[in-house]
Amino acid sequence: MLVLEIIGVVIAAFIVLNVILYFVEPSLIAITFSLVLRLFYRNPPMVDLEKHFKDHQLLKDNWKVIQAELLEILRNEQNIPKFHEVDKIQRFINDGDKSPWRVFMFKAYDNWQESNCAKAPKTTELLKQIPGITTAMFSILGPQKHIPPHNGFYKGVYRYHLGLIIPKEGECYIVNGGQRYDWKEGEDVLFDDTFKHAVWNKTDETRVVLFCDVFRTDLPKMFQPMNRWVYGLREKSQRLKKVLKNAEVQVDLKPQAG
Repeated sequence: MLVLEIIGVVIAAFIVLNVILYFVEPSLIAITFSLVLRLFYRNPPMVDLEKHFKDHQLLKDNWKVIQAELLEILRNEQNIPKFHEVDKIQRFINDGDKSPWRVFMFKAYDNWQESNCAKAPKTTELLKQIPGITTAMFSILGPQKHIPPHNGFYKGVYRYHLGLIIPKEGECYIVNGGQRYDWKEGEDVLFDDTFKHAVWNKTDETRVVLFCDVFRTDLPKMFQPMNRWVYGLREKSQRLKKVLKNAEVQVDLKPQAG
């Protein structure tokens, strides 16, 4: 009986906590939901693309198309915001050295950044054919950039990387949950970013990947609708509104003369 009483108290406290969070900051419910997923579902750090994100093939088959638009955008690289300028919470993993981590955002937490999308229409068209994508951007790491170990907090999505511009010489890789992956142009990878992970670009060149978060389809059926509902609560977040505003590239990224 004592055990049942303790369980009842824990469940009641959990419900009360989430009710409070809903009225204070709805997006924080994602943290408590992720804790529940950790209890009920386990997966390796790196997961199979064909099994968990079959739509990746559309992006992989068109990586040259995506790369071509990226190269035009990079002609004005200095006007692309750094990640911690877009989302202040990223400062603790982004601002520890002089080499920048810039992001060209297409979609943030299931909301499109239409101004940026207009600057890369072919890439946007491809992304919009995949409804499971919740976040999408060009992730641009400067030379000699290191992102220190950290954990993602939301277990309802997987993280996808498609190599677009990868240094030709030297080491450039991510270690996630103790597993190392070296990026390659035109190749992709899918992983669970709630494992501790870190990034190294030990070269004098820039590295760029198409970075997406995609809804997990491998969760138990009882969690699927809840996952999308919890994720949708981020639309009520004031932080999200600031992220979308900060993500906009303010200049017209037309090709330069010459």
